[in-house]
Amino acid sequence: MFGFPNCRILIMTEPSEPFPAPEPKRPWFEPVTAILMAVATLSSAWCSYQSSQWNGQSSGFATQADKLQREAFGQHLASLQIQGVQIEAFMEAVNAQLRGDEKTARFYTDRFGANLKPAYEKWLALKPLENPAAPPHPFTPELYVPAFHQEIADARAEATRLAAQSKTTGVTAAGYLGNTVLLAMVLFFAGTASKFDQRHVRQSSLAFAIALFLYAAVRVLILQFA
Repeated sequence: MFGFPNCRILIMTEPSEPFPAPEPKRPWFEPVTAILMAVATLSSAWCSYQSSQWNGQSSGFATQADKLQREAFGQHLASLQIQGVQIEAFMEAVNAQLRGDEKTARFYTDRFGANLKPAYEKWLALKPLENPAAPPHPFTPELYVPAFHQEIADARAEATRLAAQSKTTGVTAAGYLGNTVLLAMVLFFAGTASKFDQRHVRQSSLAFAIALFLYAAVRVLILQFA
C-alpha cells in the first residue's frame, strides 16, 4: 500500500473585493433634512385639522339640505291633501249650481279657502259656460296656486344651494386630506434619505422630498382656509 503521510492540500482563494466606503455627507444635508421634516410635520398636522373642519362643514350643509328637502316633501303632501279637499268642494258647488241649489252652492264656495277662492273667481270671470276657450276648471296653473307653493319653492332652492355648498366644502376637505398624504410621503423620503451610503442616492431622495413638499404647498395656497 502506498500512502502520502503528512500531506496537506492548500486551496488558493482570491481575496474578495471590499465594500465601498460610505460617501461623506455634505455639511448642509442634515440641517436641511431636519428643517424639512419639522415643517412637513407641522404642515401635516395643520392640513389634518383643516380637513376635519371642512368635513364638519360639509356634513352640516348636507344635514340642513336633507332637512329642508324633507320639510318641502311634507308640505307638498299637505298641499296635495288640501287640493284634493278643494277639488271635492268645487265639484259639490258645481253640482249644486247645476241643480239650481244656490244655497248649497254658496255654502261650498264660501269655504273654498285662500287658494281656491281667487282662482274660482278668475275662472268665473272667463265665463266657462259660454267661452269654449276657458279652462275646464280653476285648478289650472295659470289660475290656481297650490298651498305652500312659495314655501316649497324656497325650501327646495335653499336645499339645492346647501347641497352645492356641501359638495364644495367636501372637495376642499378632500384636497387637504390629499395634502396630508403628500406630506407623509415627504416625511418618508426625507427620513430615509440619510440612510443611504451613496451621495447621489441621498441627494435624490431629499430632492424628491423637497419637490413633493413644494407641490403640497402650492395646493395649500389654492385651497381655502377654514
